[in-house]
Amino acid sequence: MSSEEMLYAKGSKIWIPHAEQVWESATLEESYRKGAALLKVQTESGALKEIKVKPNGSDLPPLRNPAILVGQNDLTTLSYLHEPGVLYNLRVRFCERQIIYTYCGIILVAFNPYADLPLYGPNIIRAYRGHAMGELEPHIFALAEEAYTKLERENCNLSIIVSGESGAGKTVSAKYAMRYFAAVGGSESETQVERKVLASSPIMEAFGNAKTTRNDNSSRFGKFTKLLFRNHMGVMYLQGATMHTYLLEKSRVVYQAQGERNYHIFYQLCAARAKYPELVLEHQDKYQFLNMGGASDIDRVSDADQFNETVQAMTVLGFSIQQIADIVKILAGILHLGNIEVSKKYKDGNEEEDTESSEIFQNNMHLQVTGDLLKINADDLRRWLLMRKIESVNEYVLIPNNIEMAMAARDALAKHIYAKLFQYIVGVLNKSLNNGSKQCSFIGVLDIYGFETFEVNSFEQFCINYANEKLQQQFNQHVFKLEQEEYLKEGITWTMIDFYDNQPCIDLIETRLGVLDLLDEECRMPKGSDESWAGKLIDKCIKFPHFEKPRFGTTSFFIKHFSDTVEYDVNGFLEKNRDTVSKELTNVMAQSNMSLCKQVMVLEEVDTLSTDANKNTTTLGGRVVISANRKQQLNETRRRVVPSKQHKKTVGSQFQESLASLISTLHATTPHYVRCIKPNDDKIAFKWETAKIIQQLRACGVLETVRISAAGFPSRWLYPDFYMRYQLLAHRNQIDKNDMKQSCRNIVLKWIQDEDKYRFGNTQIFFRAGQVAYLEQVRANLRKKYITIVQSVVRRFIKRRRYLKLQAIISGVQRHARGYLARARAQKMREVRAALILSKYARGWLCRRRYLRLCHSVAGIQQYARGMLARTRFFAMRDYYRAVQIQRFVRGVLARRTYQKRRRQIIICQAAVRRFLARRKFKRMKAEAKTITHMENKYMGLENKIISMQQRIDELNRDNSHLKHKTSEISVLKMKLEMKKNLEFEFKNIKAACLDKDKLIEALNKQLESERDEKMQLLEENGHSQEDWCSQKQMWCMENEELRRQIDSMIEMAKNSEGNQKDREERLLAEIDNKELNEAYQRAIKDKEVIENENYALKEELSRIQQHSNGLGSFGMHHARSASNASSQNDEDIGYGSAKNTLDINRPPDLINKSDSFFDSTSIVVKLRSILEEEKQKHKYLQEQYVKLASRNKPTEDSFRVSELEVENEKLRSDYDQLRTSIKHGVEINELNAQHAALQEEVRRRREECIQLKAVLLQQSQTLRSFDPANDSGNVNELMEAFQSQKLVNRQLESELKAITEEHNSKLVEMTQAIERLNLEKGDLQEVLFKSIDEFDQANVDTLKQNDRYLRLELKKAITQYLLVQEELKLANAKLSAYRQDGGKLENKLEEEMIRNKAANNSNDLGANVAKQKTQNPLGLMKFHNSDLDKILQRLLSNLTPRTVVGLLPGFPAYLIFMCIRYTDLTNADEDVRELLSKFVMQIKKMHRTPHPIENRVIWLVNSITLLNLLKQYGDVEEYVKFNTEKQNQQQLKNFNLFEYRRVILDLIVNLYQALVMQIQGLLDPKIVPAILNNDEIQRTRHPHGMRNRSMDATSSPEHGNIPAWKQLIGQLEHFYKQFQHFGLDAVYAEQIFSQLLYFVCAVALNCLMLRGDICMWETGMIIRYNLGCIEDWVRDKRMSNDVLTPLAPLNQVSQLLQSRKSEEDVQTICDLCTSLNTAQVLKVMKSYKLDDYESEITNVFLDKLTQKLNARQMPKSDEFTMDQKFIHPFKVVFKYSDIKLEEIELPSHLNLDEFLTKI
Repeated sequence: MSSEEMLYAKGSKIWIPHAEQVWESATLEESYRKGAALLKVQTESGALKEIKVKPNGSDLPPLRNPAILVGQNDLTTLSYLHEPGVLYNLRVRFCERQIIYTYCGIILVAFNPYADLPLYGPNIIRAYRGHAMGELEPHIFALAEEAYTKLERENCNLSIIVSGESGAGKTVSAKYAMRYFAAVGGSESETQVERKVLASSPIMEAFGNAKTTRNDNSSRFGKFTKLLFRNHMGVMYLQGATMHTYLLEKSRVVYQAQGERNYHIFYQLCAARAKYPELVLEHQDKYQFLNMGGASDIDRVSDADQFNETVQAMTVLGFSIQQIADIVKILAGILHLGNIEVSKKYKDGNEEEDTESSEIFQNNMHLQVTGDLLKINADDLRRWLLMRKIESVNEYVLIPNNIEMAMAARDALAKHIYAKLFQYIVGVLNKSLNNGSKQCSFIGVLDIYGFETFEVNSFEQFCINYANEKLQQQFNQHVFKLEQEEYLKEGITWTMIDFYDNQPCIDLIETRLGVLDLLDEECRMPKGSDESWAGKLIDKCIKFPHFEKPRFGTTSFFIKHFSDTVEYDVNGFLEKNRDTVSKELTNVMAQSNMSLCKQVMVLEEVDTLSTDANKNTTTLGGRVVISANRKQQLNETRRRVVPSKQHKKTVGSQFQESLASLISTLHATTPHYVRCIKPNDDKIAFKWETAKIIQQLRACGVLETVRISAAGFPSRWLYPDFYMRYQLLAHRNQIDKNDMKQSCRNIVLKWIQDEDKYRFGNTQIFFRAGQVAYLEQVRANLRKKYITIVQSVVRRFIKRRRYLKLQAIISGVQRHARGYLARARAQKMREVRAALILSKYARGWLCRRRYLRLCHSVAGIQQYARGMLARTRFFAMRDYYRAVQIQRFVRGVLARRTYQKRRRQIIICQAAVRRFLARRKFKRMKAEAKTITHMENKYMGLENKIISMQQRIDELNRDNSHLKHKTSEISVLKMKLEMKKNLEFEFKNIKAACLDKDKLIEALNKQLESERDEKMQLLEENGHSQEDWCSQKQMWCMENEELRRQIDSMIEMAKNSEGNQKDREERLLAEIDNKELNEAYQRAIKDKEVIENENYALKEELSRIQQHSNGLGSFGMHHARSASNASSQNDEDIGYGSAKNTLDINRPPDLINKSDSFFDSTSIVVKLRSILEEEKQKHKYLQEQYVKLASRNKPTEDSFRVSELEVENEKLRSDYDQLRTSIKHGVEINELNAQHAALQEEVRRRREECIQLKAVLLQQSQTLRSFDPANDSGNVNELMEAFQSQKLVNRQLESELKAITEEHNSKLVEMTQAIERLNLEKGDLQEVLFKSIDEFDQANVDTLKQNDRYLRLELKKAITQYLLVQEELKLANAKLSAYRQDGGKLENKLEEEMIRNKAANNSNDLGANVAKQKTQNPLGLMKFHNSDLDKILQRLLSNLTPRTVVGLLPGFPAYLIFMCIRYTDLTNADEDVRELLSKFVMQIKKMHRTPHPIENRVIWLVNSITLLNLLKQYGDVEEYVKFNTEKQNQQQLKNFNLFEYRRVILDLIVNLYQALVMQIQGLLDPKIVPAILNNDEIQRTRHPHGMRNRSMDATSSPEHGNIPAWKQLIGQLEHFYKQFQHFGLDAVYAEQIFSQLLYFVCAVALNCLMLRGDICMWETGMIIRYNLGCIEDWVRDKRMSNDVLTPLAPLNQVSQLLQSRKSEEDVQTICDLCTSLNTAQVLKVMKSYKLDDYESEITNVFLDKLTQKLNARQMPKSDEFTMDQKFIHPFKVVFKYSDIKLEEIELPSHLNLDEFLTKI
């Protein structure tokens, strides 16, 4: 059977032509056989038809694609690539599934749904961000994402070409593409640049869009928008945009067809006329330019709201209020200009009409209003509307205009004004959008008109279709290029594809003597007309194949475009091409008093795109290329900017140039295509008009793309996908799971015989059109066969099971009946048998009793007889045994005597024989030892070793010489390298010096210019300064007099205060002297204690040294060896000598000194005694100094200070007198200023000193007055002295304790290392000793003895040193413990003194106004200084690592901070607590804003919660303190109410929670989709349709050995769970975090599922259910609450929905099932559901009923089918009581906070 016969079998579905629907589906009634001429088919309507076919089968009707390929995302993946297949696939997607986007290769086909769809929100943008094109459903965002990704990756320019006919949605598609770029290139919350880019759309729509019969918002111009991006650290950011426009439809300003409108801005202005009363506007129907079409309003559109939006957008884009007002006036002037009536003019003196002229009344209101609005002369405007001027060589002639010419002049002026205004607005937009900074790359969005054909086609349609021809040519070339690159990349052979080339049609339009050339030539003719031009066209262009002349008349012509043949009417071509306007009218407008009007009218036509492309430099591949013909281009640009009447370019030539520049720009970019399709003309949502759509598909190039794809290998399958789909087509022995490519080859070779039907690429298999459908048919047949077999087996099993069940029932009944009869018969038999047994047992019992009596009698007699016989036999056997034992011992003694005697004799004999043999053997061996053979055998191996060693030495010598040679070369090369580096360094220095010189020259030039300017300024200021001198001199005189008065008053005050202060100063100085004496006395006592301690330590050291010398004296004199003489051993003792050296050298130097110091013990004792005597003398000298200081009573320092003050006072007086004399004698002003400044500074310093002295004296006097001078003065002085001395002693002891501790720690480390080293040496020595004992037979006896003596000596040394080290270690530990005890006692004393002193001060402070609260128990406090606050927080926040936190109490830093807060509360330091909490909050916020590991965020979330709970627990609030203990209630905060800070910390906790959740979500995001929607254990192909994927799926291989994705996701959750546990996060908060994470998992997976219709099938529901079950099991294993799983409900319900039955009877069940899904989500799943081969189809009736049921539910209505991924549930903070005792918290040393925090 051939493939055609297999494919065209009975029941196959085909396509047949239809008059209205274009194509109709039909089913074959009979199988096709080769040579048949007819095919019997049945249409979908039930009609039977016969179709004629050729016998060779070349015109067989096209086949329908298999069901699996219906509704594909990409049209090129269809197996049968033909027009009906493409049309049907689009219809299924658009009408049934309501999907408006479809791929066609590189084209995105977009249908206008005429309905608002929820497809463009922020959630959809986030869903498509980062996904390659083809991973999700087709979308304009997917195309934009691919362009943006290519921009980021390759840093190249790209373009998006949006085309389609009017009403197809081009503008909306371009708008959404730009919205996507603005979102991903900036942020979702629009920045200034993004707002400007998006705000440009309302402006351009208002001024360039209008309502037509096909579209309510039709763009009447072409627009190419360049979105400019800059590269910042690898990320592309949107920085601006530029806009280029093409061919604005100016004729619409003055004329609209029926049912159409003018541009939107006119109607918006009329709707907002109340805001601008000065415009004198009325309703739009009153204006001639607005009421022609008769459709002034648009349904569901408010022109007033649109105007407000336009004005707001203009404000955003930088239009000033004056500019907007002027633009509005110009627009109103155009409307009033259109209402100027041109009437008939009559000849003078009669009523005869003058047909050569016309009239405009001077009192015409609209004429006057136009003049007022545009600020022009209304009379001049009226004059040149009625007249025209014709210029000759030397003169000009005025000719009146008739009515038609006057109206034409008026309309031309209106079009000209609007075109210039539009050009001006575009220029302002470009200036605002482009900030002028250098951009990296751009993405261009081209929104251009599609192919147009109307009943009457004019110049505009001609230009539009010409542009589409050029774009279609560029598109064809690009598509062909991509196909070629795909084949080359896969490495397959291919033939040239014949594609349609429309170059002949383009040549017809733009070549020499083409349409445009002839049109321009005719426009230059003085009397050129449309008819003459049409005649020339027919004469000159008839040779072109794409040109046709009309059958009748010469007023039209035909052009065969690529999509259709269009008839163009020549009327108006010349006028529109010339686009002429009266020069006099433009001069009138240019003379306007309105600046904007004048500015607009002088604008010239410039091709902005070519100007933008031909800038000073062009970039190519990252390099700057300077154009060689720049001068010529500038000249051409100037000529183009300043046109004249003779050389003014026509509209056609301008359009041709701009189109050429556009095409060149597109060629320089990577294009992406969007083809917009208009489904119907009625603007009804989702209505399908086949004829209209097929015409658009042909026109926009979609079918051409399909044809190009079909000419090659359109169907392409990845090897894994093909293997998973078609592996059942091959036998088991042809399948190799390890070699998937070969398996796929075997499958293809088995079923496709023609080698031209397929190609094997590197990663894909390429098939011709129809081959995939053929394989699908084969697969369906095989599956049907196998399913039939399975069904037969299953049916047999069911029938057999039923038969066995029935058989078992019958057997059971029979069994029970037979059992009943058997039991009855057995009962009877049992009764008979029982009677016999009873009689038997009765008889037996009687006989047994008689027999037992007889047996008892016989047994008694036998017993006594047997006993007597046994005793007789026993006595005989005993006697025999005793006789045998006696004989045994006697015979043994005799035998041993004989054995010993014979043994002695044999030994004597053996000894004699052995002695004889040994002597003989010794003599023989002695003779042999003297022979040469013996010596050779002995030294044979040694010679071989010597030879081999000699060879090895030679080789090493050669290598050494070679290496020396290389080393010398390396040195030379190094020298050269250094020289080269020096040269490079010098070159760089010279270059840098040159640059510095250049900069210096520039700086000097700038400095020179600035100095010139300064010189001029100085000259000007000199004149002003002379004028100001007199006034300033008078002011200075007044100030001097005021200073004299102040100084006199100060001198008097100082004299008066001297007497009063003397007594106070004397008392103060006496107290200071006493204090100094006491301090000196304390220092002396301290020095004495230090000396005594040192003396005691020296004595201990001396005694220990003497003991050491006595212990070592016994053997040290004879056996001690040093490192120098240890090597003087015998050569045979090499191994031991090295060991001895190592032992001596590695010994610590202090121990070596101690071991050798007993030789000089006498000298050491003498030195120590001398040191002791010196210390005693020092002590005596200090005591004498103390006595001298105590005897002195006069003041010292303060007296000097007073004398110094007196001297300074005298100096001040002298300076004052000098100042007075200088003023009298008129000294220079500079000296006066200097003296004044010095005087002011001195006065300020003296005032501060006086104030300080007064404060000190007042404080001392108050202190002295507070005590009783008679009784308590001595006690107070002693108490103060003791307190000060105690503080000094404590500080000194702390410093000494730290120094001693560090010293002993270092010594302890050294000693520990020495002990370890000695242990190692001891082990080595023992190993050597044991080894030497084992080798005793081979060693020399003398050597062994010598080694043994040495080892014993070294062992004794090591033991002695080890004991010394241990003793020193014990002494150090004892000293350390003693120091710690002393330090603790001193700290306790210091605390007691501080508390006592504070209590005394509080009791005696009589001047305080407010009494502080009595402090509570001070335990649980952390004392700190305010200056150390930053360091404390730095070490607690930034330096705290997760590894450190794990070993601490959960929330330990929070406890420390709270203990510091309690300390500030105890001292009532409100500034300190405010600064502490503020800095804590600021540090946490700083860490929250900057990127940090998740562990740090968890740590400070825990600590923030703990701190908040502590503030509540100890905040004296009844709600939180009811569980406190009595001790905790005593530790409440007494002075502060931190309610506001609790709120701040609560907000901080919420921010930390949100940042933590967002960071975890970022880590989980890439794992969610493969973990939820894929599963390796339930593997099945993900792309069974063979789609041309843009990205490879890593899980497509069924044999990949990676960890399953769901396990990776659970592993990640497990990791976070362990972190929460390790850092002490409470379960309540962990459950909230996991609940949020599971919501995020659900949102990401559900959004991806909604946007991937290819996986909406039954299998996916099973996979989701399995994966969610694993997550639920993990949650339950962790004993979390069931509320954690609540966010997964939508995903669970989606999985159940995918696995549920989808019939009309199950509608209510589905509604009850989907309680967490809205209507849009359920319908999206149902419409995207992919049916299996044997599933029943989802009908429209079912969908309608389901929609009604879902809408009837009591749920919020929403059209969004996606979930908000960025939604974060609110965080609930719960109070938790802490039973941790603050007084038991200790400060760990490894936190390095001991120097800043002190526990009180």
